[in-house]
Amino acid sequence: MKNNTQDIMDEIAESQKRFYQGKFQRYGDAPQSLSWNDKNSQYLRFQKIAELFRYDHSAQFSIHEIGCGLAHFHEFLKGYPASISYSGSDIVDEFIEADKVKFPECSFWIENISKDLKAINPSVKGYDYYCLNGTFHTKEQNPQGEWEKFVFHSTANMFAMAKKGICINFLTSYSDFYDPNLYYADPKEILEWCVTNCSRFISISHDIPLYEFFVYIYKEDFIKAAFPEFPKYFKE
Repeated sequence: MKNNTQDIMDEIAESQKRFYQGKFQRYGDAPQSLSWNDKNSQYLRFQKIAELFRYDHSAQFSIHEIGCGLAHFHEFLKGYPASISYSGSDIVDEFIEADKVKFPECSFWIENISKDLKAINPSVKGYDYYCLNGTFHTKEQNPQGEWEKFVFHSTANMFAMAKKGICINFLTSYSDFYDPNLYYADPKEILEWCVTNCSRFISISHDIPLYEFFVYIYKEDFIKAAFPEFPKYFKE
């Protein structure tokens, strides 16, 4: 019996680990190991995640990818005009071992973002940006209510660790196909939770052919610095 939130988080993490280990054993270093159909759709998602940087005009900043998988996002970011320091974490040992071999210039950790915030490795904390791509899609046999606890607890941890902002994505409830093993989120409910629990500085993008949407949540101090001509709209 699951007695508390952490028991739920731990059980979900184990189910996710088994799911992606099976994918990796079958497909190896390919988008399908991350449960993506192909590289085209994977890179379309990467383009959307990179919109997180829209207000950042600095020449260099850092991003940590939660559930980094095989670090394909790092490959994508090599074409970005700014100098981006990339690091990643995942619960799947095989992914992290492969990433360390492929990208020795980057730092990777085995870490569970849904743990209690104080228990998370300090090396995973304090980056400018955090992103998470697809981790909230595949709930498998986990009950809906428990999965949502996992989603919101993980999002709160990401936002607490970030200096500037985070990006997460969801399958949308505005879909014409539903798989009981997947989690479809209502954009209105996600917006309400984010405003109530994180920040009012939020953008939701629901504009690509895929049946999913992206959520960008920013720290108030970062947005204040990005828009210095509007001081009256910020807290003293």
